[in-house]
Amino acid sequence: MVSVFLFYSIMVCYNLVNILYLNKTIMPNIGSRTKLIYAFLLDLFFPNKCLGCGKYGEIICFDCAKEISIIKTTTCPECGRISHSGQYCRSCKSNHRNIALKGIIVGAHYDSGPLKEMIHHFKYSGYLSLSEQLAEIICNQLSNISGVKEFVVVPVPLYISRKNRRGFNQSELLARYISSRFNISGCDALIRTRDTRPQIGLPRAKRLNNLEGAFSCQDIEFVFGRKILLIDDVTTTGATLNECAKALKDTGAKEVWGAVIARNI
Repeated sequence: MVSVFLFYSIMVCYNLVNILYLNKTIMPNIGSRTKLIYAFLLDLFFPNKCLGCGKYGEIICFDCAKEISIIKTTTCPECGRISHSGQYCRSCKSNHRNIALKGIIVGAHYDSGPLKEMIHHFKYSGYLSLSEQLAEIICNQLSNISGVKEFVVVPVPLYISRKNRRGFNQSELLARYISSRFNISGCDALIRTRDTRPQIGLPRAKRLNNLEGAFSCQDIEFVFGRKILLIDDVTTTGATLNECAKALKDTGAKEVWGAVIARNI
C-alpha cells in the first residue's frame, strides 16, 4: 500500500515538474516583485536549457542563435524568382488571378539552427519569452523596407476554441511586438469564422479549399484605405495569408503584405 502511494506521489511530482518547466515563461497574474521571485525560484530549480544544444543558461544560447540563417535574397513566393522584398512577380500575378497579397516578407530559413524548435516550443509549449526573439527576425527584414511606417499591423487569427485551448494566439504576440518596435498601429481586425483542419500535410489544392471563406474582417474602419502587414509565424504555400488578404481587400484595404518568421517549404 505504501509503495503504491509512493509511486503515485512520485508521478504527481514528475508531472508537476514537467508542467512548470514547459510553462515557466507563462507568468501568473501577480505583482512585479512577486513575479521576479517566482521567476527566480523557477530558474533556481528548473534552469533554462538551450533548445539548440542543451546547454544550461538561456533558452537559446548565443552560439545557437548565430546559426539561424537570415534571408538575404528575397524571391517571389510562387515561382522562386528573385523579386524586390518578396513581391509576387508579374508573371505569377497574371497567371494566378486569385492572389490578393502583394508579397510575403520572410525572416529566416526554417530549418536553420534551432529556429524550427524555437517556433514549435513558442506555439505549443508556452515559451512566450521567445516571442520577442522571433518577432525580431521579422523586424530585421522590415527594417530594409522603405515606408514601413505607412503600414498597420494585423495578426492572422486563430479560431476562438483553439485560442482558448492554447491560451494565446502566437501571431498576436508577434504583431504586438512589431507594432511597438516600429511605433505603428495594430488591430485584431480579422476573425476566423469557422474551425478548419490543420494545413500541415494537406496537398496544395486541399489547402486552398480548406480555408476558403474562413476569415472575415470585423474592423472595416481600421482597414479601409490602409497598407496592411499581415503577421503569422510560418507559411508554406501562402494559402492562409492569401485568404486573410482577400478578406482585408474585400473590406477596402489598399495593399496587403504577409510577414512571417520563416517559410517551411
